[in-house]
This record gives sequence, structure tokens and C-alpha cells, in this order.
Amino acid sequence: MKCGGPASWSHVHHIHHWIDGGATDLDNGCLLCPSCHAHIHASDWDIVMGHDRHSWLIPPASVDPHRTPLPAYNRRTMRFDDVAA
Repeated sequence: MKCGGPASWSHVHHIHHWIDGGATDLDNGCLLCPSCHAHIHASDWDIVMGHDRHSWLIPPASVDPHRTPLPAYNRRTMRFDDVAA
């Protein structure tokens, strides 16, 4: 999602963490390479699922004070119109 690594190398990331009651379903998951997956868990980056069922990266305030959503690597040309809460 962040680096564009192939799906065959990826881990499934629970957007709302499974340990905190997040569902194990397609609407709560995205693919991340092992490095990006570790980085998401160890940093203040967030991931949200858009109404179009594509995930978006939310940078920490230290990177972008407005926390402007960024599309996944393979969708960098998309516009961010609305994000599911």
C-alpha cells in the first residue's frame, strides 16, 4: 500500500485492529508489505477505508499538520472525496 510491493509478499493489516475488536473482513483490511506493516504499527500513520472501498494513508501531524489523506501507492492519481468514518 505504501511502497507498491506485490500482493504475494504482503501481510493483511486490520485497519481497526483485531485486538481492539476490529472485524476480520474485506472492509477492514488492506495489504502491506512486511516493512510497511511494521512501520504502520510502530508509527503515528493511520489507514482509513474510503467509501469506494480503497484504503487511504493518513500521515502523522509531524509529517502533515493537516493530516491530508494520501491514496495507496497504486492509486496515487485518485482524488480523495470522502472517507468512511
